[in-house]
Amino acid sequence: MKLFKKVRFYSSLVICLILSTNTIANTSVNTGTINNEIIFKVVKQQVQFIHWHTLNDSDAWAFTIETLLDNGNGKLQQRVQRYDPNLELTKQWQLIEQDNKKPSKAIQHEYVKTQSSIRSEEREVNSENIEIVHLVTLAFEKDSGDYAIFSFKPRLPMFEDEVNKVFEGKLYFHKAKNHIEKLTINATEAFSPGFSIEVEQYDMNITVSKIGEQLHVTQIESNKSGSAFIFSSFDEVSTRKLSHFVGKR
Repeated sequence: MKLFKKVRFYSSLVICLILSTNTIANTSVNTGTINNEIIFKVVKQQVQFIHWHTLNDSDAWAFTIETLLDNGNGKLQQRVQRYDPNLELTKQWQLIEQDNKKPSKAIQHEYVKTQSSIRSEEREVNSENIEIVHLVTLAFEKDSGDYAIFSFKPRLPMFEDEVNKVFEGKLYFHKAKNHIEKLTINATEAFSPGFSIEVEQYDMNITVSKIGEQLHVTQIESNKSGSAFIFSSFDEVSTRKLSHFVGKR
């Protein structure tokens, strides 16, 4: 249970891009007259409508998230959870499946206890200050096939400002589809997010899909490795798949 709690906190960078229908419609580009200056304006506008669901439960969207975790011991862990802001606080997170089967009553009981602990321990996140794509650092980098690629300095709210200095981000705008399609975040050097923890590699790839008239993060792949408490090491690869998005009633 603690392992999945950690996954949620760090990746639990488990993350969703939602761009409003009006924004996409109003900022779409005629590909016949497209140029980098116009694309840059579109990207800046779209970035401002990003919602980071797993970092802020008041984001007003319900979603299902399946997590696959390989921590290097040869055993792949699987879990399916449902978040629904329409339910009362203690029931907003539900465990649907674990290791490809319905969880037992004992596992459900432990899950409820873990969620209660998370709620009591997590620091408050001010959604107004969440700026994972730090807008003032966004800059056009190059054209590459179907994409216009932009660089940015990420600001991940689970890390302190000093740690955030080691991250670099890339944003990929699909020119024909006229919307942001994927992002990557990488650590350029090792960093220490806490006592006796050294992260030597940290990579995240975010895939965005258009569902109906909105854009959602539908897959997040992350890889982190390093050492903890001198004699212990970790090498985790996780995939988080998000689906079944429903707006808050």
